[in-house]
Amino acid sequence: MRMTAQRVGTKAIRSSMEFLATRIASSDRLMSIAYDLINGDNFAGLEAHEEMLSDTHRIRAYHRGIHRSVRPGDVVVDLGTGTGVLALMASKAGASKVYAVEHSDVIEVAEEIARLNGVTNVEFVRANSRDFTPPEPVDVVLHEQMGDELFNENMLQNLLDLRDRVLRPGGRILPSRFRLFVEPVTLHDEMRIRRFWNIDLPDDIDLGGMERSPVAARFDAGRNDQFWLRPHSVVGTIGDPQPILDFDVATLGSADELPTRHTIERTATADAIVDGCCIWFDARFDDDTVLSTSPLGPVTSWGNRVFRLDTEISAGSTLHLEVDLGVLVEPSTWQVRAR
Repeated sequence: MRMTAQRVGTKAIRSSMEFLATRIASSDRLMSIAYDLINGDNFAGLEAHEEMLSDTHRIRAYHRGIHRSVRPGDVVVDLGTGTGVLALMASKAGASKVYAVEHSDVIEVAEEIARLNGVTNVEFVRANSRDFTPPEPVDVVLHEQMGDELFNENMLQNLLDLRDRVLRPGGRILPSRFRLFVEPVTLHDEMRIRRFWNIDLPDDIDLGGMERSPVAARFDAGRNDQFWLRPHSVVGTIGDPQPILDFDVATLGSADELPTRHTIERTATADAIVDGCCIWFDARFDDDTVLSTSPLGPVTSWGNRVFRLDTEISAGSTLHLEVDLGVLVEPSTWQVRAR
């Protein structure tokens, strides 16, 4: 379970995470250890969980998905249970046994919630999921391991490990199917911050020449061309959104099967400023239950990272972009370039 990057305090945490991750990105094992430690610290207090539990779009999708998929008598593992709410939903849906696995101290909160609600068939296990083996085959692996950019909570490593070790043949992962979008978007005028040399000023003051000025270049060094989107700031996408990744964890062999280099081509239907490429994902529980973090949908507790472009496009023109997902688990290594 994730703390959104939309909060100012959390942005600082994310910056620290990204600084650390870029230093150890060459080692998958070190990355895994680092993220386990960071996630445990991030979710240790109630603040992050308050935001997630107040996200009605998220809660309703999980409630519907769990009650449609968990069958009476099922054995369930809730991966990264946090406050245990999803484990309790699985119990209410008819599971005979739920193993709620969590490696941080917040599991004590989950145990207290279960006690106060009279739920007795949830066993709370304080452990890293990769060190946990239940005494019986599991029918359902339930999780909310999706980070802002989908992969950055060790989602694939943790889910593939449990799938291969503890899930019985024919067992289910909730949610299991995912689509990742990296889409060029245009923002409302009042939400837009243009590059220095693209800003229009009164009195015919022209900043255009600063784009190639060596003086401006000195002060532009170290620019971070990524930002976090504010809610309701997107007017629309450039062309129709198409996922760059579409996969099912139930059948995915390994993370290495997911390509990291992609070409995006979108044709504009009207003149527009392309402010950047926005990241979001869809998580599908079943054919009718989909949780989306699209900036054009309901606001969720997930943040939307944007790779800044600030370029203009005319109607009928095609935008060509190269996307490199770098180290999949660490979005600070991702890049988007216009061709």
